[in-house]
Amino acid sequence: MVAVSIFAIFLVLMLLGVPVVIALATGTLVGFWQIGLAASLKILYTFPLNILEGIDSPILMAIPFFILAGHLMTIIGLTDRIFLLADGIVGHLRAGLAQVNVVCSLLFGGVTGSALADVAGIGNLVIAQMEKHGYPRAFASALTVASSVIGPTMWPSVPLLIYAFGAQVSVERMFLSGIGPGIVLVIVLMLYNRYVAVRFDVPLTKRPPIRKLLGEFSRSGWALLAPLIIIGSVITGVATPVEAGAIACGYTLILGLAYRTLSLGRLRTALGETIILFATIMMVIGVSHAMSFVLTYDQVPQRLAQSVLSLTENKYLFLFLVIIFFLVVGMILENIPAMIILIPIMMPLVDHFGIDRVHFGLIMVYGLLIGIVTPPIGVALFVVTKIADVSFEEVCKAALPFLVPLIGVLFIITYLPGVVLYLPNLLLGV
Repeated sequence: MVAVSIFAIFLVLMLLGVPVVIALATGTLVGFWQIGLAASLKILYTFPLNILEGIDSPILMAIPFFILAGHLMTIIGLTDRIFLLADGIVGHLRAGLAQVNVVCSLLFGGVTGSALADVAGIGNLVIAQMEKHGYPRAFASALTVASSVIGPTMWPSVPLLIYAFGAQVSVERMFLSGIGPGIVLVIVLMLYNRYVAVRFDVPLTKRPPIRKLLGEFSRSGWALLAPLIIIGSVITGVATPVEAGAIACGYTLILGLAYRTLSLGRLRTALGETIILFATIMMVIGVSHAMSFVLTYDQVPQRLAQSVLSLTENKYLFLFLVIIFFLVVGMILENIPAMIILIPIMMPLVDHFGIDRVHFGLIMVYGLLIGIVTPPIGVALFVVTKIADVSFEEVCKAALPFLVPLIGVLFIITYLPGVVLYLPNLLLGV
């Protein structure tokens, strides 16, 4: 009953437009009242104490550096450089600019680690170029949204970092585990683009000369080192995740100065956006920890485990149910709040079925990310309608077919754990 009350209040308030933190805190306070802690003065210190305990972890200090590095990469103007580099690499292929869109998301998302930053940063340029060469604007917009999930899945990102914190797994393993699924996702989307390109009468471009391609690498290659610096420094033990994030920020500032695109006003904007987003994430983490206290006090995770186990003891059927659940939740909630809420609830079940926590982490992160692409309430769809000046209905219609390859990759990640675990096991041991 406590869990039902908390989540019912949370969902109702969310539908009414109440911010996530306030909706979650209201439901949690009702939960405190139901378990009897609100009847005394205990709630005056139990609730805030749980919030403070939830954010009392050194690893969380890496989050603002990751967010700031992403914002800095956006404001120093890497969009044009990355587009020209991607065009030089795959622009001559069949469905060339559609393939450029995917590679741009791979490169730009690798820099920012954010799906929405990818849509907002690279979307305007890529969509305009695709339309200029014969692609429908709605299709270009939908492809931009679909490919935006590559970055936070494959490269060091805040969702991977938060999962590592919540599930108490190695940050190094989480960062490495996304590379395999990311490569599979890029290949599947490019094959899908090649298949659907026959519908559009788009011209083929010539393969660029090697000298031109090397020139584009020299212009953009330094920026693409940012995710490699983060992964390499963490894996080799040269730096902790917090230090790696700080190094990435410093490196980005040097790039901005070298490119002469960094200004005090832009830096102030990046810092302001970072502070707001980081404060929001920390509040959600703190309040969700208080909610976890209430749910654990009422033995909700144990009851949920018993309910699921009464349905099936089959690990593969459980994973199928998890996929459906994450796809639905991803449509309703943004991925980071959803992860923070669900991780403590799901871990007992994950351990019971003997599923590797790192493997499950990629299922959760990627499964929830698909929600931003899913009509009718995927948040990235709303973002791209403003960027591309296209109707929401057209984007939704064009985005639906892309769910087939995206969900197909989710099943590959789920039922072929080697795709996720091979690289971390190879480099870090089993």
